[in-house]
Amino acid sequence: MFGKGKNQQNKSQQRGRSTSQFGVCSCPQCNYSITHKRGVPCTTLLCPKCHIPLIRQDQPKNRDKQQASNENTKTSSFPKINIELCIGCGACVDICPSKAIHIEDGKAKITITNCKKCRACINACPVGAIT
Repeated sequence: MFGKGKNQQNKSQQRGRSTSQFGVCSCPQCNYSITHKRGVPCTTLLCPKCHIPLIRQDQPKNRDKQQASNENTKTSSFPKINIELCIGCGACVDICPSKAIHIEDGKAKITITNCKKCRACINACPVGAIT
């Protein structure tokens, strides 16, 4: 009648899990890194040296082999800006660690040669104009 409640049981099960299995969050500019904490998006954390959002470096180790090989063959593409949706607010310009984005004619534009594919601009865009 007075046993462990549902929440207490779940907490005790979760204590045995290690956060290191979920990868690391690292700075795309200076390579500062910390252990990823489950439930905390890396892009919400700022590098203490560069003051830019961190990005995810590793994926969970418990993936099946087929999924891991599929991800290894994918190439990360450059972010693309939908000019029709862009409002020219400059949020992506401020967040870009490599200064690859600028505003031209009231719209954001990415200089591909400077872009490091960190994709921090995608989360920064308030209207979802960057994919």
